[in-house]
Amino acid sequence: MGNGSINKEVGPSIKVSGFQTTPLPRGGLLVQWDDFVAQLGAYPETIKDTLKGETGVPNLFIQPESLFDIHNGISLAELEFPLYYNYYVKGRKLRFICRPEQSRPIFRLLKEAVFGPSSFHLEREFARGKHSYGFPDLKAEAGFYKKVDGRLLKLGDFIEPITCRINESVEVDNTKVTLLPNDRYRFEREGEIKEVQFKPLPTPKFSHDGSSQFKPPEFGITVLGAGHGFDVNSRTSGFIIWIGGRGLLVDPPAHTTQWMKARNLDSRLVEDIILTHCHADHDSGTLQKIMEEGRVRLHTTATVMESFVRKYRSLLGLDSEELVKLFDFQPLLVGSKLSILGARFRFWYTLHPIPTLGFETEHKGKSFAYSCDTLYDPDVFDQLFEQGILSEERRQSLRDFPWDADVIFHEAGMPPIHTPLKILTKLPEEVQKRMYLTHVSADILGEERRIKVAPTGLANTITLQEEQSLKESEQPLKLLDILLHAELFADCPIEKSLEFLNIARMVEIKKGEEIITQGEWGDLFFLVSQGEVGVFKEGELVRTLRRYDYFGEMAIVLDAPRHATVKAMTDLELVTIDRSDFIKFIANTELPGILHRVAQNKLNDLWPVMKANRSLNPLSPFQRGQLLSILEPRDFKSGEVLFTAGGLPLDIYLVAQGSVRLISSTRGEFIAGRGALFGRFPEKDRLVTHEVSAVAAADGQVFTAPLSKLRSFFRRNPGTFVRISRILRQDPFSVST
Repeated sequence: MGNGSINKEVGPSIKVSGFQTTPLPRGGLLVQWDDFVAQLGAYPETIKDTLKGETGVPNLFIQPESLFDIHNGISLAELEFPLYYNYYVKGRKLRFICRPEQSRPIFRLLKEAVFGPSSFHLEREFARGKHSYGFPDLKAEAGFYKKVDGRLLKLGDFIEPITCRINESVEVDNTKVTLLPNDRYRFEREGEIKEVQFKPLPTPKFSHDGSSQFKPPEFGITVLGAGHGFDVNSRTSGFIIWIGGRGLLVDPPAHTTQWMKARNLDSRLVEDIILTHCHADHDSGTLQKIMEEGRVRLHTTATVMESFVRKYRSLLGLDSEELVKLFDFQPLLVGSKLSILGARFRFWYTLHPIPTLGFETEHKGKSFAYSCDTLYDPDVFDQLFEQGILSEERRQSLRDFPWDADVIFHEAGMPPIHTPLKILTKLPEEVQKRMYLTHVSADILGEERRIKVAPTGLANTITLQEEQSLKESEQPLKLLDILLHAELFADCPIEKSLEFLNIARMVEIKKGEEIITQGEWGDLFFLVSQGEVGVFKEGELVRTLRRYDYFGEMAIVLDAPRHATVKAMTDLELVTIDRSDFIKFIANTELPGILHRVAQNKLNDLWPVMKANRSLNPLSPFQRGQLLSILEPRDFKSGEVLFTAGGLPLDIYLVAQGSVRLISSTRGEFIAGRGALFGRFPEKDRLVTHEVSAVAAADGQVFTAPLSKLRSFFRRNPGTFVRISRILRQDPFSVST
């Protein structure tokens, strides 16, 4: 059970007179009617569902109204792997029905995935430009993969698009397909008519792998998946490198954030991603992570980053500048040693159809090497050298894989895109003992037992360096890390850091100990450094707090007894600050007002109101805590006007009690009840005004968030901004509920 499993809660197949619809576990709907087979919606990895189905992988897809599932943060147009399967395995083109406005984004996505960039500017990525050792000609190398019978392949060799407008029809495979409003689709065949509706995938739920509370090693690797994009029995390859207790994601598979939540892994431990290349089995989870919690630092080259942006900007409805603002790009210098999270890395371009990065890293005297997707075959290197595709230095640099690393992850698969297993089995036995296979199906090994497939799951974390006891000289670094990540102190001036180091104290608490007791007076403020604490009210667990969360502020700010009991759910490491020191520390800052607002919102039970909203419910406790510091309660009477159509938006509204009537002069009315979130966000290069009026339908209460204060929240959580703003701008009556 090392990797855990996804709970495939899907509806039953529905079959009527030869017409059958089957919800796919990973999302989308398979429609069958005699010899007509089509897939409605293309989520990442759904090819793994259809590969083991009776009909196999269809070569006809129907695109839903949206190309992107905004709630799950993933593409609905992942046609890349169905394209590969249909062309290379079945020898046929992939067909898809889409609306005219969807064709260009789909073309751009597939062109980038299959062919990569049309031009290269690699000189900027190497310390000595073209004169750098092993400088590659990636355009020539890509051409090696895209030639058939002496000519270069084009996208038209792979796909056959069929465009159709709403309320219009196309005839395909003896079946008339009509696109209807509201994501409905009509199928007509031999005088019979059937209709279906596309429904987005519910948020996937992962089962736990049974491991106890996880403590990251000083240096190690947790494998999220070791399979390839067509492996129906394994999760797609990706892993976390742990460095000094912090995580660095490498090509996370789709739904990695949900996988982490199921294991109580705080996302704030993993804020860095290495993106090696832009094939769907490597970048789908990267986009999803960017769209979910917080800001991430994306470590890759300019070439790969720009390809990623070109591929996905149209799906999200953003321009390149807007998409780049969703993450912090950390450009890599190829061939040079550089630091990420305190470890030393060296990157190189592998031999693959599109620009792809491999790397090695060293930390605390141990080393790890990752091949990523590549063809490693010295004989092929020689052939490409003779053809003038590889220079002598490039040929030698490809040969010089760091086989001496303490741990090696190497891919294996079908050449010429991947490395033949027989190449790896000829390596010295002592190298094979240190090597794990990724991007591979376990059945490829057959009787081969010397090389292992990388083990998945937290319980099977590969440790190169155990967690080390913190030296006294390193404690200030740990305290500064907590100060940096605690959302309460996000805007704390840098000059306050030294004061924080002087007043903060590290303490250890054993599992089961009661830290504060409801009803008693207290004089300490707490920050969680390691472990979990439970917050109890009247004996009932209401919240679980983890690293970087804080508690104990309410009694200090409100000068009142403790509002809840807090117990250690695990062994704990806490940071404590005395009451008087804490009050002095936050004096002359905005923190007293923020803390008072947070405390009042906790007393007002704002938490359940946020959970009642579909867009706010997925937010982490950390993110909800940020909103607690922004939202302000406002009571209203029946008939009171909150805002009028044509007015400038100043706030976003969240209904806590009662209801609000949204009124349009052309569309009528809509009633927004508890948990409804409504209002308008500013848009780039456009003056935005309210398109509806909002009038209280009954006495009640809303929480308002001033747009001026929301900007800071969305700057730290850009994916949340994209998700909520898209919902609210889709329609005058758009209400996120």
